[in-house]
Amino acid sequence: MFSSKVQLQKRTPENGTDRESYLTLLVDEYINKESTESKCQVLANLANFAYDPINYDFIRDVGVLDIFIHVLKNENNGTLLHFAAAGLSNLCIDPENVEYVLKHADLKIISTLLKSSHSETVAEAITIFIYLYHSHAKSAVESLNIIQDIQSLTNSENKVISNLANIFIDDVNKGHCANN
Repeated sequence: MFSSKVQLQKRTPENGTDRESYLTLLVDEYINKESTESKCQVLANLANFAYDPINYDFIRDVGVLDIFIHVLKNENNGTLLHFAAAGLSNLCIDPENVEYVLKHADLKIISTLLKSSHSETVAEAITIFIYLYHSHAKSAVESLNIIQDIQSLTNSENKVISNLANIFIDDVNKGHCANN
């Protein structure tokens, strides 16, 4: 459920940690943990915070987007990649976050997630591209082989992947029809 600043203030105890401070603690914890299991847990928490638009400014300010992008560029652990993709998927509905992703991430790296053996990660990657396609990043998405890669997923045995891929391809086809 989405929150308002007033609701957040009401739920924060008088001497409690505010949302931005808590996210900062999570970022520090992720950076300082050595255990992959601990990093996965913290990254899952960060991805959950990315669900609520009230957190977007905090997420940008404390470097959560940078962590998600760093994981996508540098990690090969499937669980870490899944949580980073989930976090970006949650954030890419916001134009400022899209701009940040376009500036600091490589869409080719995100497109490699379409070939992941983890179905949830593939679904998150398709969702990222759906949001990017509906933003000012449409031409960046069209310039790569992403459309063909997602087209190949429309017949996936996994219904979530198949449905998301078909939604994306339908959106592309509607966009091309509108341009003709």
